[in-house]
Amino acid sequence: MQKALYISLLQVSFLLGSPTIHPIVKSLIIPGSGEASLGYQRSSRFFIYSEAILMVGCLSAYKIGDMKQNEYIAFANEHAGAKNISDHRYWVDIGNYSSNQAFDEEHLRMRDGKEGQWSSYPWFWKNGDSYRKRFEKMRIDSDKLFFTGKFIIGGIILNHIVSGINTLYLTRITKKKKYSLSPIIEMHNDDIRYLFKLELDIKNQ
Repeated sequence: MQKALYISLLQVSFLLGSPTIHPIVKSLIIPGSGEASLGYQRSSRFFIYSEAILMVGCLSAYKIGDMKQNEYIAFANEHAGAKNISDHRYWVDIGNYSSNQAFDEEHLRMRDGKEGQWSSYPWFWKNGDSYRKRFEKMRIDSDKLFFTGKFIIGGIILNHIVSGINTLYLTRITKKKKYSLSPIIEMHNDDIRYLFKLELDIKNQ
């Protein structure tokens, strides 16, 4: 997995280094890279640093969330005899009911047809509500971290889009600054000369 990631990063680096790739495309792939290719280093650093902070925050949220998820699953296995299944609703219900029988009894009263849903994955909290409430707090803490990770992913996507828009703007003003063409009429003796004046500005900000 890590080897494939390194190869992908090398391929992206090669792609971004190609002069044929438009700066806007570069910024959409890696924020700040398009600005850098246009010479706007300060703007480039802003998007690159933002991307780095967001990426670290996202990876950290998912990593810690995963660790806490493993902790609450192990806790439920030990104290309630819960089974290891991937259905998140199962773990929510474990935190809300003292046993799968209590779950069935309530849904029988509600007549919503959910009774027996977890009959193949029974649980029973040995120490009553104290362990169950402790488990519920652990699960909520883990879910909050996963939600934070998803929220940060939205920020990462937004950073790519804003960098692309910013590069589009910089591309336009850079073109305006780099050259200007204006007509000039000169009188030389009896001759009239029609010239064009080309002004180049190679300064990048």
